[in-house]
Amino acid sequence: MKLNLSDEPITAELLAESLQRTGSAIIAVNGNSMYPTLQMGWRVHLEPCRGEDLRIGEIAVFRGEHYLTIHRLVWRESDSGVDSLVFRGDYNRARERVEPSSVIARVLALEIPSRERGMEKIVAVETDVLTLFYRLAHGLASILRPILPKRAGTSPPGRLGRLARSLFRGAERTLSVFLPQRR
Repeated sequence: MKLNLSDEPITAELLAESLQRTGSAIIAVNGNSMYPTLQMGWRVHLEPCRGEDLRIGEIAVFRGEHYLTIHRLVWRESDSGVDSLVFRGDYNRARERVEPSSVIARVLALEIPSRERGMEKIVAVETDVLTLFYRLAHGLASILRPILPKRAGTSPPGRLGRLARSLFRGAERTLSVFLPQRR
C-alpha cells in the first residue's frame, strides 16, 4: 500500500492497519527534516515496529498530534517509570518526545526516483555516522549515569551539563555533513 503523509488523522490509522494486515507499506516522504538521509518525493519501505523494539539511531514513523512523522530515534528516557523516546530530524534541531506506543513502523529501505520510469533505485537503510554517534553517546551516558550528580526535579542543568549539551549538539551538526548523499 502506498500512502502520502498528510495532516489527516485517518492517514495514521490507514498506515497502521496496512502494516498489521500485510506486514509492510510504502509511503512518500513529504518534507525536508531528514535531509540528506531522506528527501522530498522519495518513498520509504516500512515494516511494523513497536517503540520498545527500536534501537537508537533507527529511523521510524510515529504518530504526532495530527500527523505522521519520520525521524531518527536519538535517545531513550525514563522518568519515574515513564518511558519516552526522543526523535530528531537529521536536518533540524528540534527534538520530539513521544510515548513508545506512538511508533508505527521502522524504515527498512529507501526508494530513490529516477528520471526513467521503472528505474528507481532501492537502497537498504544501513548504519551511518549519526547512528553510531547516538549509540555511543547513549551507551556512555548509561555507563556514567551512576557516577554523575543527579539533577533535582526540573532544575536547569549546571555549567557542566550545558557544556555537554553544547558539545553534543555541535557533534550532531558536524557529523551530519558526513551523511551519504544518495541520488
